[in-house]
Amino acid sequence: MAGLLGVYLLTADVTSMSDTSKSSSQTEKSPEQELPQEILLAKVTARTFPVESIYRTLTLFGETLPDRTVTISAEIPARVVSATSQKGQFIKRGETIVNLREGALPAQIATAKARVRKAELDYNSALSLKSKNLIAENELPQLEVALSEARSELSRLEIDFANTKISAPVTGILNDRFVEQGDYIEMGKPVAEILDLDPLVVSVDVPQTHIASVTLGDHADIRFASGQTAEAQVRYIARLAESGTRTFKVELSLPNRAMETPAGLSVEAELKLSQVQAIKVSPALLSLNETGSPGIKWVDEKNKVHFTAVDIVKSEASGLWLTGIPTHGRLITRGHGFVREGDQVIVESGQALAVQADRVAGEAP
Repeated sequence: MAGLLGVYLLTADVTSMSDTSKSSSQTEKSPEQELPQEILLAKVTARTFPVESIYRTLTLFGETLPDRTVTISAEIPARVVSATSQKGQFIKRGETIVNLREGALPAQIATAKARVRKAELDYNSALSLKSKNLIAENELPQLEVALSEARSELSRLEIDFANTKISAPVTGILNDRFVEQGDYIEMGKPVAEILDLDPLVVSVDVPQTHIASVTLGDHADIRFASGQTAEAQVRYIARLAESGTRTFKVELSLPNRAMETPAGLSVEAELKLSQVQAIKVSPALLSLNETGSPGIKWVDEKNKVHFTAVDIVKSEASGLWLTGIPTHGRLITRGHGFVREGDQVIVESGQALAVQADRVAGEAP
């Protein structure tokens, strides 16, 4: 047994060297039998996205304002006899809001009318006498002045009588009434305030980088906090920027015939600028290049990876609309985080996967 053990120990190193030599020989031959190159390339999923024509939009936040605010004031001093209209009421042009005390105005008007008739008779008689040279030359102008004064006094009294009924000069909403029955108001005192809400004005501030793209008549989609939507049109563009923000005030006209939509609401306005060709993708497809700029990775017909900086045309809750991607380019939908621009990749078509996903989404309750 001691002899056998000695023989084994003497021959173990030789056997190990022989095995190492064989293994080394096999290792030297492995470069000639490398795996196919395509197995070493990264695999990605890519597909084309349909191109649609949409408007480049600018999302802004603003508020609704009345088209005009009219404050009605008293034109004569008098006591309020009755207040027929209530705050918040829809009121038409010419409708009475407040009645003032007439006082002695009806009697004064009757007297003024009689004076006008007498002055007209005196003037006409003077004209007849002048044709016969039976009146002095200076008497006719005096009678003419008296007639004009009588007519002027009558007109003034009739205007004062009309002002005893304070009416709405425009159609709108009676936002406030400042007097009550029994109040005595002086001349020029505010009586009521009317809001003209048709059209309703949406006021937004446009940054100086986009103001050159906004023109009169451009359309905008308005979204209210309640979820309601409407379409407005640009009617005014300021030509002087705000000194603090360097933004320009832009007014949008929103039809509001029934005046049901009030002023003072916060709204989101998507201003439509120019029409472009764009594709809609998920925000998850965005990548960063070596400089940290966001963009999209896509492959050409040779399966080479390219990177295009993001040009966001429109942002929606369901995705982003991008432009600038070549029509023949296929966007990498899976695996874009493991490849870089210029890499050669193996592309697996994602068109079938997208169709299947759409079908499953359509069947979902």
